[in-house]
Amino acid sequence: MTDGSLAERCATEVAELHAFFELWFVGELPETRAALERFSDVLADDFRMVQPSGLTRSREGITRDVFDAHAVHDDVTVETSTFEPRVVGSEICLGTYEEWQTVGDDRTGRISTVLFRRAPETPNGVEWVHLHETWLDRRGE
Repeated sequence: MTDGSLAERCATEVAELHAFFELWFVGELPETRAALERFSDVLADDFRMVQPSGLTRSREGITRDVFDAHAVHDDVTVETSTFEPRVVGSEICLGTYEEWQTVGDDRTGRISTVLFRRAPETPNGVEWVHLHETWLDRRGE
């Protein structure tokens, strides 16, 4: 677990987990459940994700989808920026951030609202409880 405030830990977690996604999607990590644990172990048991389409996914469903997406792209970048803590308590942090994915010539963006909860056993001391994504303009403007 890193030192720093809860909000700083959440910002670090967002950056590090999305760096994991980039490595996973291009196949630079082994296609094993052990390698996937960097993702699955930071999701709360009651994790829910609302995708830009409005579909709500459980921890199990999204973990399966990420596992199946191993090495699906030769060239992908996943960038995050502007993590903004909105509500920070002693045990939870609600924040927003932007995520941009580039696959070949296609660039997509989303703004995400995320709820974290303290979890000392995780790499950054927080677990993802809820994530809600909304599409942004595809050009990144």
